[in-house]
Amino acid sequence: MSNTHPRDVQYVPIATDTLVLRARSWTRLRFEIEFARAKGTTVNSYIIQGDRTAIIDPTPETFSEIYLEALRQCLDWSKLDYVILGHFNPNRLATLKIILERAPQVTFVSSVIGASHLKEAFSEQELKVLTMRGKETLDLGKGHVLRFIPTPSPRWPEGLCTYDPQTQILYTGKLFGSHVCGDEIFDEQWEILYEDQRYYFDCLMASNAPHVLAALEKISDLQVRMYGVGHGPLVRYGLIELTKSYEQWSRTQANREISVALLYASAYGNTATLAQAIAFGLNKGGAAVQSINCEFAEPDQIRAAVEKADGFIIGSPTIGGHAPTPIHAALGIVLSIADHSKIAGVFGSYGWSGEAFDLIEGKLKEAGYKLGFETLKVKFKPSDVILKKCEELGTDFVQVLKKANKIRVPQTAATPTEQAVGRIVGSVYVLSAKQGDVSTGMLGAWVSQATFNPPGITVAISKDRAVESLLYSGGKFVMNILPEGKQQEYMKHFRQSFAPGEDRFAGFSTAVADNGCTILCDASAYLECTVQQRMECGDHWVVYATIDNGKLLQSEAVTAVHHRKTGNQY
Repeated sequence: MSNTHPRDVQYVPIATDTLVLRARSWTRLRFEIEFARAKGTTVNSYIIQGDRTAIIDPTPETFSEIYLEALRQCLDWSKLDYVILGHFNPNRLATLKIILERAPQVTFVSSVIGASHLKEAFSEQELKVLTMRGKETLDLGKGHVLRFIPTPSPRWPEGLCTYDPQTQILYTGKLFGSHVCGDEIFDEQWEILYEDQRYYFDCLMASNAPHVLAALEKISDLQVRMYGVGHGPLVRYGLIELTKSYEQWSRTQANREISVALLYASAYGNTATLAQAIAFGLNKGGAAVQSINCEFAEPDQIRAAVEKADGFIIGSPTIGGHAPTPIHAALGIVLSIADHSKIAGVFGSYGWSGEAFDLIEGKLKEAGYKLGFETLKVKFKPSDVILKKCEELGTDFVQVLKKANKIRVPQTAATPTEQAVGRIVGSVYVLSAKQGDVSTGMLGAWVSQATFNPPGITVAISKDRAVESLLYSGGKFVMNILPEGKQQEYMKHFRQSFAPGEDRFAGFSTAVADNGCTILCDASAYLECTVQQRMECGDHWVVYATIDNGKLLQSEAVTAVHHRKTGNQY
């Protein structure tokens, strides 16, 4: 997406006495683990000007200069009374400090945990802080009597929604957002935005599903006509549909046959990011994930989660050569349970050493626990390649648990309908996809031409495939069509287990397509494609892509096809 102003701030009235300031980043393509959509983002802040004035969620420091200039044009610093924080993030401290310098009279409004973070960050200053536990209100005058709804989750334990009954706007912070940058203030084309909202949910909210449901319950009695989201277009036109979808998506997590407790603590945010990426993979693999931030969880909560789960994963930073106290406490609880039938895993980030991983892994092994994957140790901030590896690690961990629990599709005799479906054949292909430094591939046969003009195909991709998260609208891939006689070699290769992040094409003769994806030199033909749409269909995604380029490599070759005996398996 091109724009002559890579970063700017829109400020637009959205309701009585209410403005939104949308700090737009047209070129930012990665946000923790959400990098597949690559549509930029907006960071939304709000101003309510009654008899008293409040700002909701000032922007991160990367926007400080242009955001503060926009604020100057919208309000008088001497009349700024409150700064409301829906969540706390250290990257916003620089902006908060400047606001405090220009408006020393300001009072911060936050949740209990948010207030604790604020006081720690401004330990050398006397701050005025109002702590909102859920029953308090804040009267700004002119009918703007704000209500506050704590919405804690493991990722954002300080979460706080703000409701203004005068305008019926609910300021939701992280809930209901999307990473999309554009000129549209509202979600007029909410059907088109749906895919971005779903991706945002899958990345950030799915592993916190119980907390999302709790938040939905808390806001259910409010008369809301608009969600003032933290990122992306404000939700007005698709509000009812999106709320229903959040509930539906969250409830599906509870009905899964495999469950995983994901325990972590994070010193600088890197371990939390790794945890989020692993949780994304666990969800893709079909597990119900209970994420627990050990810094804020009660011992009984940790114990109950581990006892209920089929497996657990512990993530820790290394601080001063040790795991932090909350992880030591959580590890003690796990060891006291002593249920060795549960599969374990260990991961974390470090700066100069990684003693915490060896400690946790050693204690688990001594107690008789089996590890479902090789301990993941990440130095400093994780790259996109590492995050993709975390995703695959999570998906593979679910398969380990299913195997341990002997969960598999029953091998029953095929019904007449399944036998008939099995007569549908497809060309055998190897699909390769690449985005930035992340690349992967898969073998399949569920492909069909879909359109003449423009030339297009549809491909069915299982939800737990590694390549799935690269096949969103705008994603690029190459369809390598295999010749008869070659498919067995590729079937044998791609049916083996790959380590997370392992090169799927090692040992094959390859070239690079114009779109950056891998071409197999012994394919009979290849097609360079761009994803246009995708539709959720049961246990698969059906992807529609248009063909940008292609080449016939072996004019005399006959295309390999895959014949199945039944339609209930590949």
